Amino acid sequence: MTMLVRRAEEADRPALFRLFASVFGAAPGPGEWEWKYDRNPSRGASIAAFLDSEAVGFFGAFATRYVGDGKELPGTSGVDVMTSPEARKLGRHGAYRELGARFVEENRALGIPFYFGFPNDRHRLVGERVLGFLTVERAGQWSRPALAAPRSRLRQWLKPIREVERFSGPHRPLAEALRARPGLRTDRSAPLLNWRFVERPRVTYRLLEASGPGRSSRGYAVVRLVGERALVVDLQALDESSGTVPDLLEAAAALAAAEGARTLEVRASRRGTLAARAAELGLSELPSDCCLELIPVDPDYPLGPALASFDYRYGDHDVF
Repeated sequence: MTMLVRRAEEADRPALFRLFASVFGAAPGPGEWEWKYDRNPSRGASIAAFLDSEAVGFFGAFATRYVGDGKELPGTSGVDVMTSPEARKLGRHGAYRELGARFVEENRALGIPFYFGFPNDRHRLVGERVLGFLTVERAGQWSRPALAAPRSRLRQWLKPIREVERFSGPHRPLAEALRARPGLRTDRSAPLLNWRFVERPRVTYRLLEASGPGRSSRGYAVVRLVGERALVVDLQALDESSGTVPDLLEAAAALAAAEGARTLEVRASRRGTLAARAAELGLSELPSDCCLELIPVDPDYPLGPALASFDYRYGDHDVF
């Protein structure tokens, strides 16, 4: 029995949805696949495997752009990775290895230097052995009670935080500052953020923006409410050592508490400013169930600096 591995096409969706349902217990939600793979402003190559006409494996590309040090590069994370029992019978990790190798080949052709993901320990160990995953760190996660600290009217007037429906012109200087910041991170331009947090079907995010001079943005927070948890899926500030970060966390906590949430949770690099300020911000460390992994795509790309500096938030993982 010969397995065909190739770039996934739109016509493959019915077969891929059947595979998804058999592996994860339910088909993707209405519109989720189109949002993730068709409406994404960035482009990546997703790979599918077939036995006869039935899909038995998939390796999806959650495409993005990498920015930092004034540079911009195409990028992606690996998502919706799945194989059926039929594919696994061809070799314990053979189908997974072939999908991963073709994923690298197709995305190298698009100029992507590396891809990243957040696997749990079981998948991390398989990925390190089979696909060359490189562990950066166990993902940093912290929480605090969803209760706002008292704020004076003067402080609120001087440093307003407002809820917005989407990112617009005032966000541009902040996006440019993040692009110039040392290290690498995923793009935070307004079109990409609006696709990620405003246009996603059946998932609601709350957007908080801290206004500065001329109503330009000093920073923003994106909050997703999940039961009694409020996930700060993105948090960025013009100056991460300034009062903007506690201002945004206070506003997020007040919003979360008003909606019945009990905890506010943050994910960020353990090597970054947010981690260094965790105690000051009232954040306590949580056990993390995943690691940040970077996987080489272009063998000539100097991956060392990216391993040392790659920044991330919950929103860099497609499930949040």
